[in-house]
Amino acid sequence: MKLQSVQKLQHKDLKTESSLLWQGIAVGLLAGIAGIAYRLLISEAEDLVASMAQLLAAMPQLAPLWLVALCVLAVLCGFVVRAEPHAGGSGIPQVCAEVAHRLQSRPERVLLGKFVGGTLAAGGGLSLGREGPSIQLGAMCGKLISRWLRLDRIREQYLLTCGAAAGLSVAFNAPVSGVLFSLEEIHRYISKKLIISCFSAALTADILSHYVFGLEPILRFPAIGTVPIGLYPRIVLLGVVLGLAGGLYYVLMQACYRVYGKLGLYIVFRPIPAFLVSFVLFLAFPAVLGGGSTLLPTLLANDHTWLFLLVLFAVKLLFSLISFTSGVPGGIFLPILIQGGILGCLFAQLFGGEFNAFFIVLAMAGYLTAVMRNPLTSMLLIFEMTQRVSYFLPLAICCLCAYYTANALGTKPIYEYLLQNLLRTTSPLADGDPTMIQVVTPLPPRSRFCGVAIRDLRLPPDVLITKIDRTGGSTVARGATVLQPNDRIVFVMPRAALTAFRSYFHTDEK
Repeated sequence: MKLQSVQKLQHKDLKTESSLLWQGIAVGLLAGIAGIAYRLLISEAEDLVASMAQLLAAMPQLAPLWLVALCVLAVLCGFVVRAEPHAGGSGIPQVCAEVAHRLQSRPERVLLGKFVGGTLAAGGGLSLGREGPSIQLGAMCGKLISRWLRLDRIREQYLLTCGAAAGLSVAFNAPVSGVLFSLEEIHRYISKKLIISCFSAALTADILSHYVFGLEPILRFPAIGTVPIGLYPRIVLLGVVLGLAGGLYYVLMQACYRVYGKLGLYIVFRPIPAFLVSFVLFLAFPAVLGGGSTLLPTLLANDHTWLFLLVLFAVKLLFSLISFTSGVPGGIFLPILIQGGILGCLFAQLFGGEFNAFFIVLAMAGYLTAVMRNPLTSMLLIFEMTQRVSYFLPLAICCLCAYYTANALGTKPIYEYLLQNLLRTTSPLADGDPTMIQVVTPLPPRSRFCGVAIRDLRLPPDVLITKIDRTGGSTVARGATVLQPNDRIVFVMPRAALTAFRSYFHTDEK
């Protein structure tokens, strides 16, 4: 009888994995279409910005009219955010909160708000990226499909995560990075079922993206040859510098939020300061407008002085933060990568301009690591965006040094900080929500629960163990079942019991 039960459970797992694969493909199709449409809209808006900057340079008398137009765009962005607050910002903290059952958004309204608000912000020249919104668009597509299929909350959580993976995949043609980022930053748990659904969604979206945009890499770099061993001390130094710059980014973002808070602007008018700064830059420094992808060829040309690069970095950094903290729809990935590229070019200039492209690549990944604290995702993203893997070891050293330095400064990972801000400024779901959730917890080898029978556990009320995954298969959870090291225990509980569960079951990990 026990063998039959295990076989039935394993057969059910296989059916679940197969259904998740097909559901992931469905999410990838919808998220890919949404991400492609958003990417095309942002590209058109950035082309408009470049044309407008050239027109203002040739006909400065049009500046007053453009100032009025920017103020109108700012107010329209404010109306979009007021109508759907969850459409503001990058969207990644909102997805994290929803996957963690702390937020409940309306996918149709978020999709519409993100498309309209993101296009308006890009058309105003704000320094924002497309990747955060693409991740949220993908997640909302996953939620829509979950509703259409009438799936339970646990399965919806999976589709939200695989939609996020598809979103990053279509934004940067980076399916593996999309999967890893979704597991590491969004879901924060890895299982075979989740990997299957995320990977199928990311690959599907990536195929659609390649069909529309071609097979060329997002970032085009010249070939980088063998790195001399004598260059490695500089790589370590660059990592430390990038870690310090990542700490500066965090501090300046906090400062920008405080300034906006002191201004006390109504939500409709909150974007106006960012658009006014954009107007000044249209006239004085148009190179920093938009996400910044057009800056990369000039950085690779290596024909700028270190003083110009320093000013370029400072202006791009401040403008990106002013744009993002205004609350309009838009991300920070691409501006961070470009800021890192500027720092890499500046670093190369300090050593005579040698290995310029190499240091730009390293600085992009290292600076992203210092800000996000996801070194593996940062490395894979650069590999996929450049389609080159010949500099793996130097890149890993740079990212780890940046990671350590940023951690030593005591600054938080940026998305953790943004998630905390979101939960402070919105009305999260109450802990009393009776929605049933599934939690899967691996049992560490030295856990105090190893060798304990299930009936001897003093679990919080309404917390049940439904299954135990062990090497070689699944085990039906019975009262006499003894927990073993490296077991993956599947719990089902109401959301209200989650806090009590964590305080009880995770105390041995402290």
